[in-house]
Amino acid sequence: MASPRLTEPVPQRIRRQDERPVLPPNVLDREVREQLERVLASPVFRNSKRNCSLLRHVVERTLDGHQEDLKERAIGIDVFGRAIDYDTNADHIVRSVAGEVRRRLAQYYMEPDRESEIRIDLLAGSYVSQFRLPARQLNSVAVVSPVELPPPPVAAIPVPRWRSWPVIGAALAMAICVLALWLAWPKSAFEKFWSPFFSSANSALLCVGGGQSNPAVPIDPQIPMADFERQPSRHMHVSDAMALAGVAGLLQSNGKPYRILNRAGATSFKELQSGPFVLIGGMNNEWTLRLTEGLRFTFERGPNGARVADKQNPSNTAWTVDPTTPMSQFNRDYAIVSRVRDPKTEQPAVIVAGIGSWGTQAAAEFVSNPENLKKLEAVAPRHWERKNLQVVVATDVIRGSSGPPTVLAAWFW
Repeated sequence: MASPRLTEPVPQRIRRQDERPVLPPNVLDREVREQLERVLASPVFRNSKRNCSLLRHVVERTLDGHQEDLKERAIGIDVFGRAIDYDTNADHIVRSVAGEVRRRLAQYYMEPDRESEIRIDLLAGSYVSQFRLPARQLNSVAVVSPVELPPPPVAAIPVPRWRSWPVIGAALAMAICVLALWLAWPKSAFEKFWSPFFSSANSALLCVGGGQSNPAVPIDPQIPMADFERQPSRHMHVSDAMALAGVAGLLQSNGKPYRILNRAGATSFKELQSGPFVLIGGMNNEWTLRLTEGLRFTFERGPNGARVADKQNPSNTAWTVDPTTPMSQFNRDYAIVSRVRDPKTEQPAVIVAGIGSWGTQAAAEFVSNPENLKKLEAVAPRHWERKNLQVVVATDVIRGSSGPPTVLAAWFW
């Protein structure tokens, strides 16, 4: 009887699922997305809209590097349209659908010939997806039972060993190098400052200070249009408007969706809980005054005017603006830039706030200009991008216009 060919499959081959190496997000971005479409189009998934929606959401968020947003409440809001304050203990739709997705994925990969595909898993106990290489690329991790093979025919040509181990080793080394370069690639100061803000999956909110209005008081329908236009709630300082335009342009150029809220006095606490937000304005923005009250640098009104106060150095009165100063003599304004994870709203917050509108404009320029943020990095500690921070800046005012911001102090925690 003829001897079996060496290229025939060896019987009793067992592949261990847990030894297939996990792919970091973005390493095979296109291939993983193609595999996702293949899974969603299969009979196992295609008839369940909510299973498809959840799986697509978690895979795309993982590939985009937004794993920190894959929390039960966030998924309930983004995928299933739940209210921001819904009770996750009473409404367990996310947990239920996630369990069903895991079962369907297991069923999908039990079908014949699935070992040649990238495997997508939804980790138990979390909502982060995991990707594994096709089993056909992992000859080195296959476990083969010992089988007696007869000696090959004399004329048989041996299979060169260099076609397996060196090639696989080179491929793995290259993948490790690519991953190391990706992780070690330096981020700019601009990217570090805005990374907590841009990594949020929700739209950004822009809240501008200005004339106050009481939303509980209805508008008199008989008020003349001209009188309505003169109300404080209809006005915005030109420097605040320029600060708003600068921040809005920054978000738009980086693909971050946003919406502009009404005046600070008409903005609710619930609105600020719905996504990352930027507060524009200092003494004229009550949300700025509330949220900076517990921080090191804050705003205070005193007998000599308004100032930026330092709680660690309360005797410092250098950062003070006297509102009675004639414009011909007024030449300097001060501002606070804050980037914090606000504990009250549980959202990333950026605050650009001046004592006067000139300081607000200078603060907005500071966070919008990459060159200015390099000045911050020069005085920042290691891994400052992971910390909360506050910066005190000053700007010279010349003939009613603000100049470039100058860093006076910075605090990281």
